[in-house]
Amino acid sequence: MTLYLERSRPRKAFKGLLGNANHLIITALAGLDAIERGVVREVPEDLRTVWSPKNAVSSAKRSRRLILDMSLIRAIDAIDVYLRDCVRKPALVQSDEFRKDLDSAGLSVFRKLQAVERHCPNLDTIAFALVFLMVAWRNRGAHTEADRDAPEVHLALLRSNAEKVAARFSGLDAEMLLGGYEAMRPVTFKEVASLINAAHHLVANLDTLLLKSLDIEQFLKDVIWASLSDSQKPLELIEQTRKRRAVSVWGKDPSDRGDAVLRLLGQQGFARVPTKQQTGVVIPTDLIAELQRQTPKSVLAWARQ
Repeated sequence: MTLYLERSRPRKAFKGLLGNANHLIITALAGLDAIERGVVREVPEDLRTVWSPKNAVSSAKRSRRLILDMSLIRAIDAIDVYLRDCVRKPALVQSDEFRKDLDSAGLSVFRKLQAVERHCPNLDTIAFALVFLMVAWRNRGAHTEADRDAPEVHLALLRSNAEKVAARFSGLDAEMLLGGYEAMRPVTFKEVASLINAAHHLVANLDTLLLKSLDIEQFLKDVIWASLSDSQKPLELIEQTRKRRAVSVWGKDPSDRGDAVLRLLGQQGFARVPTKQQTGVVIPTDLIAELQRQTPKSVLAWARQ
């Protein structure tokens, strides 16, 4: 039995935060348009608050800017969540040097992206440039003193690839985008939608690269160890939790143990059938068979390594 992992846990967390962001932004903007046109004049009763703007049109326009600015913040937070999850066990980032580089960036998403760029130089350059610009633009809008300038190499790349940018991101005008960034004007909906799209492209690209570069046996050990450490009961020591969890799977009769192991791995995101793209990592048959032969005692020793 061969298993496949084509989307990591960190990427699923990223998608959970940003998966349908553009649809939700459009929904909010449609509501604001209804306010501007006078279709909506009263606040819904279930909000249980007072809404009496002196100028509803002006309030709607200011709200539009707030929504777009907050959308950038959401996108950047989602990238940050992805990168933080990548260094948590079971870790996608197994390189000590790469992990230390990410940790040394502290809370700065900008510096974390610089670390990614140093260790993963073959990522999608256009998506990377757009994400760097997004973070710097957001920092400028927040009046932060640090990381206000996207690296010039990325700005130059966007200028020289204007046609590719337009083709890939729904007609996005690179010159207008860069002009708005330099002038520190508010972002438009089209720009926000394109920047969010670029974030999706970059994370998908990075996720595939990290999955394919894994020491898969060590990763599987980390997955099992994390699973055995999960669901600790009140007053239960963590070693007791791991033993109980190990017995619940590897303590089964040998005739049932194999399927129990496969179910556990399925709960961790491993699939028996690959997708058409086959972008992730393959768990070889012999490694799965070795895991299925374990006992509660031996699997604890194996996963602890």
